[in-house]
Amino acid sequence: MNMSSYNNKFKLSLVTSAIVSAMALVSQQTAAQEEAQAVNTDDIEVIEISGIRGSLVKSINDKRYAESVVDTINATDIGKLPDVTIADSLQRITGIQISRSGGEGSSVNIRGIPQVMTTLNGEQMLSAGSVTTVQPDFADIPSTLVSGLEVIKSPQAKTLTGGISGTINLKTNRPLALDEGATLLGKVEVVDGSLGDDTDTKLSAFAGYNLNSTTGFSLSLSHDNVHLADYLVGSSGVDWGFNASEASNFVTENVDANMDGDTNDVYYAFQGHQASNRFIERERTGVNLSFQHDFNDSLNLTADVFYTEMEEHQYQAGFIASQAWQGVTGWFTPDAGGATPHENIVMQDGQLVEVEGNYYSFNSGELQARRTMVHSETWAIDKEALNTNLELAYDNGDDLSFNVRWVHGEARNDTQTSFVDAYVNSGSQVGATYKGAGGEPISDVNPWGYDGVLATLPDGSEVEGSYTQIPIGIAYTSDRQIWSLPMMDVVEADGSITTEAFGSNVDRYSVTSSFLDGNNSNADLDVLRLDGSYNYELWDVNSFDFGIRYGVRNIEKSAWRGVVARTNAYGDAFLAHWKDSASQAPDTLESYIDPIAFTDPLMDGRITQISDFHGSSGLGSLYFVDPRAMKNPLAYHQEVYGTIVQAPQSSGTYDLEEVTSTLYFQANFAGDVFGMDYNANAGLRYIKTEYDINQTETGSGRISTFNGQDYIVDGALGAPAPLGPQLNTERDYDDLLPAVNFRLSLSDEQVLRFAYAKTMTSHNTDNLAGGITVNRTLACNVQGPSGASVFCATGANQSGNPYLDPWRSSNFDLSYEWYFSDSGLFSLAAFYLDIESFIINTTEMLPVPDSDGQVRGYDLNTGDFTGLTPVTTIANGSGGSIKGLEIGYQQGFDFLDGFLSGFGVTANYTYSPSESGFKDYYGDDTPMSDNSEHQSNLAIWYEKYGFQARIAHNYRSEKFMWIVNKDPYKFARYQAPTHYLDASVSYDFTDYLTVSLQGTNLTEEHQEQYLQWEDLVDKRFYNERRVSLGVQVKM
Repeated sequence: MNMSSYNNKFKLSLVTSAIVSAMALVSQQTAAQEEAQAVNTDDIEVIEISGIRGSLVKSINDKRYAESVVDTINATDIGKLPDVTIADSLQRITGIQISRSGGEGSSVNIRGIPQVMTTLNGEQMLSAGSVTTVQPDFADIPSTLVSGLEVIKSPQAKTLTGGISGTINLKTNRPLALDEGATLLGKVEVVDGSLGDDTDTKLSAFAGYNLNSTTGFSLSLSHDNVHLADYLVGSSGVDWGFNASEASNFVTENVDANMDGDTNDVYYAFQGHQASNRFIERERTGVNLSFQHDFNDSLNLTADVFYTEMEEHQYQAGFIASQAWQGVTGWFTPDAGGATPHENIVMQDGQLVEVEGNYYSFNSGELQARRTMVHSETWAIDKEALNTNLELAYDNGDDLSFNVRWVHGEARNDTQTSFVDAYVNSGSQVGATYKGAGGEPISDVNPWGYDGVLATLPDGSEVEGSYTQIPIGIAYTSDRQIWSLPMMDVVEADGSITTEAFGSNVDRYSVTSSFLDGNNSNADLDVLRLDGSYNYELWDVNSFDFGIRYGVRNIEKSAWRGVVARTNAYGDAFLAHWKDSASQAPDTLESYIDPIAFTDPLMDGRITQISDFHGSSGLGSLYFVDPRAMKNPLAYHQEVYGTIVQAPQSSGTYDLEEVTSTLYFQANFAGDVFGMDYNANAGLRYIKTEYDINQTETGSGRISTFNGQDYIVDGALGAPAPLGPQLNTERDYDDLLPAVNFRLSLSDEQVLRFAYAKTMTSHNTDNLAGGITVNRTLACNVQGPSGASVFCATGANQSGNPYLDPWRSSNFDLSYEWYFSDSGLFSLAAFYLDIESFIINTTEMLPVPDSDGQVRGYDLNTGDFTGLTPVTTIANGSGGSIKGLEIGYQQGFDFLDGFLSGFGVTANYTYSPSESGFKDYYGDDTPMSDNSEHQSNLAIWYEKYGFQARIAHNYRSEKFMWIVNKDPYKFARYQAPTHYLDASVSYDFTDYLTVSLQGTNLTEEHQEQYLQWEDLVDKRFYNERRVSLGVQVKM
């Protein structure tokens, strides 16, 4: 059989056709353009950036005269990137792929790799969106603070180390680059989303003063408050699903669920299905202050302050129907045609084998729900970052110049999350009860909820003695999720029967389970560096660059659970994470949380009614605990449940110091080869990385002490175990990183480039310093100096591995660039990244200290002391490669006459196939995570007579996310292809007044995730079209 029966086909995108057809215009224009353009790097400095055309011309010149493979985006005006967010602008560059949050561009990868360095004006910065991670997240940085973006795809030896596939450099305004005198600018925007009710505002201002080109300052301010629709439909949880066999996993054995005459089929069964109203609110503030002073013609001082702050709230209210984690995973009856058959392929003895029956993806039928609830969720995220820079540059025109720079950064990211589940059914479907003394049931966990009916077989007959359930219809179409809720008969206290639509009566709801989590991440950074350049002519060498850098980064993270303090029937204090009416107190077994009816006075002002579930239909109007009532999650839980203790979790509590010492030397060349001019640089960068890592061990016992009070912590109630000692690891490693860049001018208009470099970057700090649980024994018969017995380590589990080697890669670039006019460029590039290692889960022999702090490595089986202990952890596995092609074309049609001369086009396409080493359901290789094989951009713009307009399309093919293991099956999780369309238009009424209109996601594109097959829909995220009207005044 063909194991590759499921394959995604590449369809020729619009941009590919545009690039090909546009070449005819290029040829016509080139024939008419006889005067060659001289290569002179001074040209870069005299380009005035104004409008779309000016921005593109500046970007073309930046690329043309760059010393390595670089792409840039420049602001069309002060504080105005071409797109709404930094990430949205970056995605227009070949090789850049972005992820979205609430419809806004946020995290970024380069050439399929998320390990990307972010710098601010050429030096490391701390971003509150990525305190502990390597992948940049720009959601908290207002785009108005940035004057340009630089993507460095091939480093030089003098480029800051830190990105595997590239570096993104954010550039800010420099006051001495302004016109002399004062520059003032202010902009007000009002923004409306197509799916929400709020009208948002964005405010930005810029003030700069250049005094005689010797002293200058500038101040950029930005503040916006946005409400973003992010509706969610699909499965509940992440990878919550099962294999449901007709033979054993339905209400009885051997159920022919699809009525095909046999019981040998298997279904993928999600644990639950949901439809959620979800909005994200972000209040962003940004400040950038810059000062420059020329003491004389040789000495220049630059000082910068870059501050960002974002307060974010994610509010979610959704209906969930689930099978409540019961053994009956086949909790549905498919409609005719409501399930799609696939070959039943299992892993047996390391081989994929097709067995009898089919494997079905379910997409339409009747659910036999054993838990029907409304779920409310609030994420409160507070991010703040401060980056400062002090720089002294010396250049008197002689051979030697140098630059001394000190950078200091601070960042924090504090998160609290509150979750509330409220039953609409009674809980009798799973035997969930509220209990009294000794665990004796008093009532159902929701005594006011629906009891439901007996489970049924596919022919509709009831199964006597089975569980009860709520029959709910569900179907997934190509663009919607469709529900069908039943009418319910309810026996009232007086014996009468009331018939009502499921969920329509607020009296049937009660808060059943709640929990609270949080974490606090903090970082600080200090960098001192000296960079120099020496002009020296020897053969084709014209100068040398050299430098030394010392950097220290500290990170602290503390994860916690908000646990409620209670006392059991014996009077013993205990802590519980699960504020759950069915959970039982330790030792005495009574329930410790009362059911809370929605009509309880305690919930006054905290209940809301919602009927807006975009992307789905059939739910009507339902009641929820209002997520906005939990805007402060900790305060909400204290008000509803009483004393809350923030109990630390060892897995997410650590501190880490990273010290990097760097030296580099680079030679710069210029000459000619076979009559063609070339420029090149070659050098080495040495970096020594030192880590001092303190992981937190999970303690033993069931007693934790907070504020002098001892509490029982019972694992069944979710309270974290006591913290144990911190385990310290000190390690270091060295890297020698060569970098070569070669640029050959084939003609005045054509450039050929080659680049080679070795790159490296560190891991996410969670992967280095996440907590550890150690198993110890007295069987080693070791005593300490005081005679006390020592517990010897025999095994451990850790979420972070301080012995991970960094990400390392060898990168190759080859590109051709044709600059056929001031605003015209055609480029073709090939790249290859050979990545040394990816992270895998494994068991390694590592040094783990015993209870007295000494490392012995006791082997339980042999009784020997080996010095090492088996640890289940993450580790460096085998590597992989990613390769691809990038094609770009852009041109202003100023060679045309009149009105048509205002048009222009920008188009590009990226092809980046990859292999992750993981296999899918059919045994086929999957791509690297977060990488799309195909991406294209097409933008058509117009600028003339004070009028500017631009429409831009972005296409990204399906992206692989990860493998979902459901033994003996493996499913590849993908995000479906996306098409985003944005547009903007503005008019300059005077030199001082501009009015603009901008729209993003004009087609209301949504993001869809599926497992292996496109009809096995896991989740859909629906985002809105957003339109902004802006007025800008400039003086």
